[in-house]
Amino acid sequence: MNQGTSFPNRIDEIKRYRPKQRDGLAIDDIRAKKSGNYIFSFGFPGSGKTTFQWMLMNYLMNEGPFRTEISVPDGPEGQDWEGRAIINMWKDQWIEGRLPDPNATGENAVREVMIDTRTTNGRKIHSKFGFLEMSGELLQEVLVKPGAPPPVMAPLLHAYLDNPNLRFCVVLMLSPDIEENDKLFASFMTYLKKNFRGLLDRISLAVVISKPKESLERLREFGASDGQTVYDKLDKDALLDYLNRFCGETYQIWDHWPEPKKTLLSPLHLGELDMSGGELRLVKPSFRHIEEILFWLIEQFEGKRPGPTLFQRILGRVNRWK
Repeated sequence: MNQGTSFPNRIDEIKRYRPKQRDGLAIDDIRAKKSGNYIFSFGFPGSGKTTFQWMLMNYLMNEGPFRTEISVPDGPEGQDWEGRAIINMWKDQWIEGRLPDPNATGENAVREVMIDTRTTNGRKIHSKFGFLEMSGELLQEVLVKPGAPPPVMAPLLHAYLDNPNLRFCVVLMLSPDIEENDKLFASFMTYLKKNFRGLLDRISLAVVISKPKESLERLREFGASDGQTVYDKLDKDALLDYLNRFCGETYQIWDHWPEPKKTLLSPLHLGELDMSGGELRLVKPSFRHIEEILFWLIEQFEGKRPGPTLFQRILGRVNRWK
């Protein structure tokens, strides 16, 4: 090598063009510049919010008839690669069947994942939406208690809900392991109604019952509001009885939502779980429930539901719409 030759410092060059590391989402940017559709999963820590979104993305990227990309938004602090990083982490977990870890607490730990997806068969639908990965501890601050200060919501989440250019599918995660679900959900809906004028008109409301097997057992043990205890499965009637029995006020809110087409009540069965290496793993996923939930979400955002075209239905090609 010619020792007199001068070469550019590659490290300095990389530093010069490397996007700035983000410390978190910018509140002013969220309030003033964002628009579009968002899934807002809500529930106590351990209710299944992250697992729901983890399963949703597994279906979108690996199982369903979709072509899905993860967007990298540009913001005042540079490119936001956090969503891509979350999906890369989940990819390893999908392969190994490892369920996702709980989210870190704190407002700075909120991360946004933006999705751009198109159907590859059936009705042609193009949908863009996002969701937030955050801790349940951050959400339960709206649970008001006697003698306590008024409920609050983290400024970052407040900025999302306060933006009139955003539409939401609020997904209440109802876990049979938690007794205070109804208190939290009802407090949350009251908080939205009190603090965000016109927001409820931009919301579709879903209640997703996690751990369907355990939920059915609980309904059989304690019975419905009318005393019924005999249930063969967690069908439509059993779901309604379960919600009414264990989340009575939430049931009334859901049942009296202004537009019935903007509501969903669904179980979420993940599939066959087994212990492996000292941890619970998903050894045989089931995508039946997550598919129904995703199709409803897309219908709320785009006004039409994925599925076979009229021509495919006439030909009887309804199996994955081929």
